[in-house]
Amino acid sequence: MSLPETVEVVICGRKFNIKTDKDPEYVKSLAQKLESIVEKIRAGNSKVTFDKALIVACFYILDENESLRKRIQDLSTENKKLEEGAKILKKLAP
Repeated sequence: MSLPETVEVVICGRKFNIKTDKDPEYVKSLAQKLESIVEKIRAGNSKVTFDKALIVACFYILDENESLRKRIQDLSTENKKLEEGAKILKKLAP
């Protein structure tokens, strides 16, 4: 684990200093993805403020994250069932 450093990112013209131990280029790529989501939200309604668009973007990202967590959990359960089935088949094999 490396020491935290401050990475400056720009989202929709606003500068943010992010203290992180992640690779600066990775952090910048995340900021670009966030900016893209915020811009899409604002493009749909010119009256949406940056702050509101940022909050909507956060909900979008959180929803996506929770959906992926559930999918991983479902795949893990399915994998365990397949492993149990493989053990049974192995015992039955001559």
